[in-house]
Amino acid sequence: MPKVETNVSSEEFKQGAEHTLFVEGDENSLDPQVISKLLGGKIGVKPLGPSYHIRSAAEAMYKYHPKYYFLIDRDHYDDAFIEQRWSNFPDPDESNLLVWPRREIENYFIIPDYIKQSEYLTVSFDELENCIQNLCNERIFIDTANLVILEIRENFKQNWINLFDKKEEFRSNEDAIKKLTELNDFNKFKNKIGLETSLQHLKDTYDKYYNLLTGSDNKLEFNTGKWLELIKGKPILPLVIDKCFKVKGTGKKPLQGKDKMKAITNDLVNKPIENQPHDFQRLYDLISKQIDRLH
Repeated sequence: MPKVETNVSSEEFKQGAEHTLFVEGDENSLDPQVISKLLGGKIGVKPLGPSYHIRSAAEAMYKYHPKYYFLIDRDHYDDAFIEQRWSNFPDPDESNLLVWPRREIENYFIIPDYIKQSEYLTVSFDELENCIQNLCNERIFIDTANLVILEIRENFKQNWINLFDKKEEFRSNEDAIKKLTELNDFNKFKNKIGLETSLQHLKDTYDKYYNLLTGSDNKLEFNTGKWLELIKGKPILPLVIDKCFKVKGTGKKPLQGKDKMKAITNDLVNKPIENQPHDFQRLYDLISKQIDRLH
């Protein structure tokens, strides 16, 4: 397994600079900061805003820029789609798009076995696990409900209503309005909305995600269900860091907020690659092999 390179020569950087990985967020976001450190200067890492911008860019650019790669949060994507992206990367017939298997990058920094490696941890491993579990318990209901919304919202992005294609049937305003009012696709669309938003469908979809997260239990347990992967990690990580870690500043006061988070995440992502989460290792390996292949 390759090691993370923290001191990369100018020649090595020049060789990989034309390769670019576009990620979510802006210059102050966790994604570009962490991934740049993880990949050790092998490739340029640039933030490109929200995930829908990145996926659109990936679909538009992959044929013309084979050295551009794209990485987005999981959002509504399922395991099969995500694994297909990683297993076939890079696919010459598809955009060079990867999707995190966990909800977002923050979810990797609430994995107890990973973050226990930090020199800034101030609590026992049991206390760390309890902290993460309790904070996730507080979000289980809202995040399950939001997964329902993500699924329904995605379903209605499809082109449910076909466009007209016979111009000879449209000779006046009256013809056009008559065609619109007679279009059966609108009724199908109304029926689809009615089904997706019915009480029973909402309950069934909610139960599906709740059981997925909890493993069909009524409480969260480590190694049961997918709550640690699918809970929204972004609001949880700062709380875990606040409760379980301490970073000394240059003065008497310890670091707080984003400075504290940056120190801790940098400390972790600078560990040897074999000590990184599986998905971090896999990303490093895929990008390294792609750079080698194209030089």
